[in-house]
Amino acid sequence: MSTEDISNAIGTIDHVVIVVGDLAPSADIYRHLGFTLSPKGVHSAALGTENHTIMLQRDYFELLAVRAPTDRNAEWRKVVSCGGGVAGVAMATQDPHAARAHWLAAGLHPESAIKFSRLVPRPDGSTMEARFEVVSLDEVPATGLRAFVCSQPTRDAVWLPELTGHANTALAIRRITIACPDPDASAAQWQRMLPAARAVSTPTGVAMDTGRHTLDLVRAASPQVRALGMEFEVADLGACAATLQSGAVPFREQDGLLLVAPENACNVAVTFSAAS
Repeated sequence: MSTEDISNAIGTIDHVVIVVGDLAPSADIYRHLGFTLSPKGVHSAALGTENHTIMLQRDYFELLAVRAPTDRNAEWRKVVSCGGGVAGVAMATQDPHAARAHWLAAGLHPESAIKFSRLVPRPDGSTMEARFEVVSLDEVPATGLRAFVCSQPTRDAVWLPELTGHANTALAIRRITIACPDPDASAAQWQRMLPAARAVSTPTGVAMDTGRHTLDLVRAASPQVRALGMEFEVADLGACAATLQSGAVPFREQDGLLLVAPENACNVAVTFSAAS
């Protein structure tokens, strides 16, 4: 598979999954953080999940909760039992079947591609259908996140104009931070999943550059590999700080960043940084 074919099959981050135990109060927390949330989406009975998406300019994240236990949400239920938090990352793809073929060739264990959809209500009372096709990987040790690719054949039903503006002026996801006992070993596993990513040594571990995003693998004493948090680019850091204050969200300023502790963001360490 050529470099261009790999890039089309497995690209940079499409969206990030934050798993929560109870969707409604978690949604209120992220509204207080200054994010605009989509109306609640309900997935198929087989998936047994519901969500709110938070649409940014070129990527997004979702708050995902389990409505009813099913085989397909067993891994998300495990995350809930550990307190929830950043649990999955979807990579963009133009060809999910090519992504699956690459992962098979790399000795990984991808599932078959599945298609699903959800209805999107519009202000005029009509609905649009948002359609997706995903290929998920079985858990890969030492990565700390579930990984899958997700195609977006109906982007106009997902990136809706009324959802991409945020009081905190968020523009995009910049970074996901993952704590690892051995960042080099974790980076090697991530390289198998994301062949186009570039690994760069850092003072704290290894950074995986996926193109527009960074997976920051930081050295930690704990033997468990787990995602700690997310960093968001914002257009106006002052407006972001004012939004957090008006929402009564505790935060601190450090080195030009605004930091929200995990206990105030559904077990996610949230960082806001000024867009460059």
